[in-house]
Formats: sequence, C-alpha cells, structure tokens
Amino acid sequence: MPESTLSVSPAMRRNFIWISLSCGLYWFAFSLTRPIIALYASSLGLQSAAIGMVLAVYALLPMLAAIPGGFIADRFGRTAVLRVGSVMMLLSGLLYGISAGPWTLAIAQLIAGLGQMAVWLAVQVLVTEGPAQGNESRFATFSLYMAIGQMTAPIVSGFLADRFSYKMVFAGYILSSLLLIFTSWRCREDQGAQPSPAEDPAETAAFEAASAYVANPTTGNEKRWFEQCLKLLKNRKFAVILLATFISLFIVDVRTAYLPLHLESLGISNTHVGLLVSIGALSALFVRPIYPRLMAKLGFGKTLFLTFAVSLLLLFAAPFLTNFYAIAALVFVTGLALGINQPMTLSMIAVSTVPEERGLGVGLRLMSNRAAQFMDPLLFGCFTTFASLQTSFVLIGLLLLACCAFALQLYLSAEKDRPLRGPNLNKSREFQQHR
Repeated sequence: MPESTLSVSPAMRRNFIWISLSCGLYWFAFSLTRPIIALYASSLGLQSAAIGMVLAVYALLPMLAAIPGGFIADRFGRTAVLRVGSVMMLLSGLLYGISAGPWTLAIAQLIAGLGQMAVWLAVQVLVTEGPAQGNESRFATFSLYMAIGQMTAPIVSGFLADRFSYKMVFAGYILSSLLLIFTSWRCREDQGAQPSPAEDPAETAAFEAASAYVANPTTGNEKRWFEQCLKLLKNRKFAVILLATFISLFIVDVRTAYLPLHLESLGISNTHVGLLVSIGALSALFVRPIYPRLMAKLGFGKTLFLTFAVSLLLLFAAPFLTNFYAIAALVFVTGLALGINQPMTLSMIAVSTVPEERGLGVGLRLMSNRAAQFMDPLLFGCFTTFASLQTSFVLIGLLLLACCAFALQLYLSAEKDRPLRGPNLNKSREFQQHR
C-alpha cells in the first residue's frame, strides 16, 4: 500500500475535518459581525469619533498579545487556546446581544478581538501538525473552509439585518460560537508531528512561520528577544513586509468596516452591502493563478507597486461612485490586488529571514495586522469630526499613498545595497524553489 495511506489514519482524517470546520466557523462568525458593527453603532446614535473608538478597541488586545499568544499556545496547548478562544467568542456574542450603548459594545469588541485571535492562532498551528503526506490536500481543504466562511457570512449578515434586526445577526454569531465550542472539543493536537512545507510558496511561508511562532518559547530572555526584534526591524526588506502588510490590512478593514457606512448613506440595503463584502472575499480566490504569473513577469518590486496602485483606488474612487455595479467592480478589482499582497509578503518572510527568525517575524507581521485594524477606525473617527465621510476616504488614501511611496523607496534602497551574490528577490524562481 502507498506510504501516505499507511501514515494518515482515519482518526487523523477526522481530526483534520474538525480543525477545518473550526476554521470555517471562526471565519463565518468573524465575517458575520465585522461588516455590521459600524452600522449597528450608528443605529445606536453614536457619533463618528465614538464609532471609531468602538471599532478600534477590537484590535487593542490582539495587537499587544500577538507574539505572547504563541508562547501561551505552546505552554498550555493549542486545543486549550482554541477552546478558551471559542468560549470568549460566545461571551462576546452575548454582550453584543444585550448592548444598547457604547460601553457594553466596546467591551464585547474587546473580548471578541482577543477570543478570535486565540482561535485563529490555534487552528493555523493545528493544521500544520500531521504527516508530510497529503499536506497539499490538507492545506487546500483548510483554505476552502476559510473561503466559504468569508464569502457566505456577509450575505447572511446583511439578509438577517434587513429582514429582522441587528440583534438577529448577533444571534447568528452566538450560534456559530456554540458550534465552534463543540468542534473545538473534538480537535486533538499531535505532539510528535512536525509540519512540512507545502508546494505553494505562500503556504510554505505561512505554515512554517506559524509553526515556528509557537515552537520554542524559551530560546532566550527578554533582552535577547528585544534585540532580535530590533535586528529584524533594521532589515529593510523585512520593514517593507511590515509596511505592505499594514497598508493592505488597513484597506481591507476600510472595505469591511467603513465602506458599509458609505453604502448606507447611498441608500444601499444591508443585503447588498453584505454581497459587496463577499465579492471582496471572492476575488481572493482568483489570486492563486495570477500571483505566479505576475511574479514571473514583473518581479517583486513592480508587483508591489502594482498592488499598491490598484488597491488604493478603493479609497480614492469609492467615495465618488453611486452605482452599485460600479462599486462592486471596484471592490472585485481592488480585492485582487489586496489578495496578492498576502502571499507576496509571506513569501518575502521566507526569503528575507533565517529559519530561527521566522517565528518572531510572523509575530511582528501579526502585530502589523492588528495595528492596521487599530489605527484605521481611530483615523477615520478623527477625520470625520471635521470632514465628511467621503472626504475622510480621500484623506486616508493620501496618508496611505505616502506610506506606499516610503515602502517602495525603502525596497529600492535595499535592492541597491544588496550584494551582487545575495538573493535576488526579483526572480520568482526562488519563490517556487524555497522550502
């Protein structure tokens, strides 16, 4: 019999299904509430600055706990972190349901942010555990469950809000959290398994980094950890990774949290708002065939410039569009650029850091993600106190344009100083060969 058949037992297959179901439920619950939190806060009579604070508090604890979370998962176990996170999501759902003002809603956001970070961290690491055989199939199935959750939830959320009320959306979140608690108790972790790289370079970087992130929490003291952070931040190509990640997640969060407010002002229903958010998630599925071709033809620098230019259109064009189909086309095209950014930056982590730095590297990348989710609502809340929402889109776009220019300049300076025999990041071959 083939070795893969002997290595992967029925129990392992069942365990992987439970892990993938947990992943899908997590993304369904997250995507169910994220697009309507700003709309719900607005319906409670909150002003722009208060809405910004409520949205920002979601990312506060995850931003601070991004790196320590991996250490906690290693010490107490991935499944323990998954189960605690799912219970925290349920608690946040109950608070969402009873919230009638900014304080209860903010507390719900705070707990949801920390609980969801714990769940996502745990399932990413759990899926890397197991024999090398069948890795590609496992990762593809895992990604499919994730995509299903991301694409279906916004439509369900909009329909429930239109047909019933926002409270019904929170009831759906509570039900999803209950199901997640059930699936989390069915998940098991394989202590002896070592993850092996996938064929796709983006998946390789993502899962190697996730594993390294929690693999060895006792490699040095706090001083050494701080020195390693500084060393990575002095690496200009790694700094480009953090900037590109920050910019990309910032725009994604604008699309998820603030574009719905603009659409509401145009009289577009919640169901159609949810459909637009789903279109943004759908466009990411088309990235896989596009990404290798772009890297082979343009190289990293030009691809980075292209993704920046296209994704920024969401901020500069969306405020002036009033037709639903035109906005949908814009969301789809910019979603392609935003989707390319993720595998590109994950691949950059793989080729610009040594293996022992990747755990810290992905931790800093997670912090950059959460920093974007934290800064986005704060800046929008600040700008909308003296300008319209549409003008705020443009002002945010100008700030991110400056960040993009700085990131590109940093990359060009790093390439200029690169030794002649150093790695050539403009050759897509290295992305394909990296293991």
